Amino acid sequence: MLSYQHAFHAGNHADVIKHLCWLGVIKALKKKDKPFTLYDSHAGAGLYDFTDSLSAKNKEYETGVSSLSNVSASCELLNDYITLCQRFVDKDAYPGSPIISAELKREQDVLHAMELHPWEYAKLEANFAAYAGHHSHCHKRDGFEGLIALTPPKPNRGAILIDPPYERANEYDDVVSGIEGVLKRWQQAQIVVWYPLLSERAGAKHGASERMCEALSALGAPCFKAEMQVAENTHDAGMYGSGVMVINPPWQLDTTLSAAMNEVTDYIGENSTCRLVWVNEDN
Repeated sequence: MLSYQHAFHAGNHADVIKHLCWLGVIKALKKKDKPFTLYDSHAGAGLYDFTDSLSAKNKEYETGVSSLSNVSASCELLNDYITLCQRFVDKDAYPGSPIISAELKREQDVLHAMELHPWEYAKLEANFAAYAGHHSHCHKRDGFEGLIALTPPKPNRGAILIDPPYERANEYDDVVSGIEGVLKRWQQAQIVVWYPLLSERAGAKHGASERMCEALSALGAPCFKAEMQVAENTHDAGMYGSGVMVINPPWQLDTTLSAAMNEVTDYIGENSTCRLVWVNEDN
């Protein structure tokens, strides 16, 4: 249950779409002076070294964030993402979502990052000490339990990133029940859920992301899906892409994220495509 380590995949296409979206959410929250709280339910180590044996094994960052290095993007959201990441990439590293959050939040904002894996948590704690400022907290606890315990925030503004490893087939159900519990306590929560797009080779997990998104849409909150496909969906493709489902998205995130993803596909591979569709329209 606790074997997953994100370093194997750090900086890949999935991180790009996930962190672009998360950056867009935080940028929207920062448009008002009122403080907000960020929650990262499956935080990981927070920072990943490309020269580490885990990251260097598959070098997935080469077809992700590294393909964007020094690109002068026309889209503001993508340009902000590249600028933030480049300082780390220049040092052969990639910032995970907790460090991205810590870099972006203001003095008055609060960050809670949760990680249960003992090795990952030890790294997260060290990286928080080096990079995170005031009101940044890391917790060695189950992310879904932590979300119920720590929400709603005061004042009632903020966002949640949910990014499980989906090692177990029932983790998809955990996401639905966890979000349902949060929305009962905090209706206004802006929630970003990352999910993999898996081919038939994944067995029981094939189609699980799609079923999870259907269950999340049934909760009734405004939401859209943004997906990036980096390979053809053949039987043996494995993870051929990934997506984010955004619940209670901020105004115009759909427009800015679409523009950023369209530009990203120009750089990360000729087979790359993307799409964004509203599931429950925001009235």
